[in-house]
Amino acid sequence: MELSTVEKCKDAWYRLVGVASDDPGLTEQGDLTDDVAYQYLTLGCRNAQRWMLKMGYGGWRKRSSALVFTGSDATDGGRKITLPSDFLRAYGNRRESALRKADGTRWASEVSPEDDHIRGDYYYVRGTELWITREAQPPSPLYLDYHYTHPLWSASLSPIDFPIDARWLIVAEGADAAKDESWLPGGVEWEQKIARRLARAREEARDIARATKSPRKARAPQRFGNRW
Repeated sequence: MELSTVEKCKDAWYRLVGVASDDPGLTEQGDLTDDVAYQYLTLGCRNAQRWMLKMGYGGWRKRSSALVFTGSDATDGGRKITLPSDFLRAYGNRRESALRKADGTRWASEVSPEDDHIRGDYYYVRGTELWITREAQPPSPLYLDYHYTHPLWSASLSPIDFPIDARWLIVAEGADAAKDESWLPGGVEWEQKIARRLARAREEARDIARATKSPRKARAPQRFGNRW
């Protein structure tokens, strides 16, 4: 079945976890009908996004508004901005910066938060903040390229921002996240059923995540000098 609507995704999730929308276990904590389903579809969607991105998918990408840093080198050891509210993952890595000038030129290099003592044009993500290191000289304007989080699932969600042929991954990830709930029937056998469906959904989505036939390449670690 093609999961072309929120309703079809929700019905598929109910079938996979083995409960109906009017099951008392889903509303005993004050949740309204379908609230729990939408909560787990949201969680499943975000887990599915992370898996797709790990496999090489290039979707859910956007550019931030112009960055305005606060703080100072003298008092804060660098400057920072709060990440966008829908931030999921920076569109960059140690070799290809996620920070861009207006014309798309990359600026600075990413380092680990543990390397915050480095001086110069470097940046790192710590918690919900993006920092630039001491003595960094960011151009103006400067933008952050990033992957954004899928909106919350609800009856009114439109559109579903996920490849249609990979949406069983959302359902399976959502069911897997719910497998420890007390209302889930079937015990170990049902958990194994969900695990098998998740494995199959990931296999089905793998080719969709890989938009090209180019093999994934391991990257050498970044170095900051040429001497041991």
